[in-house]
Amino acid sequence: MNKPLNIVMTPVRNEAWVLRSFLETTSLWADYIIIADQMSTDGSREIAKSYEKVILIDNKNPEFNEAERQAMLVAKAREVAAGRDTLLWGLDADEVLAANFRETVDWNHIMNSVPGDVFCFKWAEICPDQKEYWLSPTTYYPWLFHDDGKEPHGNYVRNMHSMRIPYPIEEKQIYYVDDFRVLHFAYLNQHRVASKRRFYQFVDWEMNHRHSIVLSRSYTQTKKGEQVLPLPDEFLYHENEYGFDLLKLVDTNVAKCYMDDYIVERLSRHSMKVLRKLDIWDKVFLTTYQLDDPQRKVDKWVHSYLRKTAMTKDKKAIRLIDKVLKKLY
Repeated sequence: MNKPLNIVMTPVRNEAWVLRSFLETTSLWADYIIIADQMSTDGSREIAKSYEKVILIDNKNPEFNEAERQAMLVAKAREVAAGRDTLLWGLDADEVLAANFRETVDWNHIMNSVPGDVFCFKWAEICPDQKEYWLSPTTYYPWLFHDDGKEPHGNYVRNMHSMRIPYPIEEKQIYYVDDFRVLHFAYLNQHRVASKRRFYQFVDWEMNHRHSIVLSRSYTQTKKGEQVLPLPDEFLYHENEYGFDLLKLVDTNVAKCYMDDYIVERLSRHSMKVLRKLDIWDKVFLTTYQLDDPQRKVDKWVHSYLRKTAMTKDKKAIRLIDKVLKKLY
């Protein structure tokens, strides 16, 4: 009777490729899973409706706006909780708790936490070979809040990369979970990784008008400094114990992504004189949508330079060149 409610808040837009793996695993421990579906067309809604613990709500805004969707999820979670002691989890559809989470001291700490406590987690980003994972030694993400019912906390208001949970940033009840990981499936589908990189650059430019040099630096991922570790069997959910095999539920062959559709639908709204400076024009994207490459030779050179120097972007000389490029390009 003293156990807090576990409510998971998850935004979804065409996540059928990974949604069953998320819902099978999360249903093992969550009391409610609130899915804010943004007009999915790939069967995500039907998958979500087939799980007993799912509460499906509609995000009818066709535009990308993280602050709006997170506020929608939190409001619904608090409505469902109806004032009861509640843990608010912000997990995406391509993230699940590693299977050994219940056996840890940190899980016991979470279950015995108090309102106002914030818990930060590390990703175990599963490599495409499904035998290893990437781990950042220092990067934690605040994805769990023992709800104190206060609003607003004002920290999930950015249109991009917003916080997933409300929490009192002025207080010091922040804990770092090291006993278990959150498995991240993004790199099991390399096409989606490339699509998301394009998508974030385009949307960040469209909404926030950031410089193309800054965008390229922000969204070119190098895995610099991250450890490559063997993927432990105890992280995974297997048929003989859970009735499903976690990784077999992930469809790694999905080729087309709504994020590219989103970009293509908006290209005509903007001048190609500006869009050609964004590093989004790879051959697969151009071929899939039968687009003409708008890049000039100088655009290709700049993009090539930025990719080649991604690992050394923090060096003084590279930062100086970037500064010059931002003025000239």
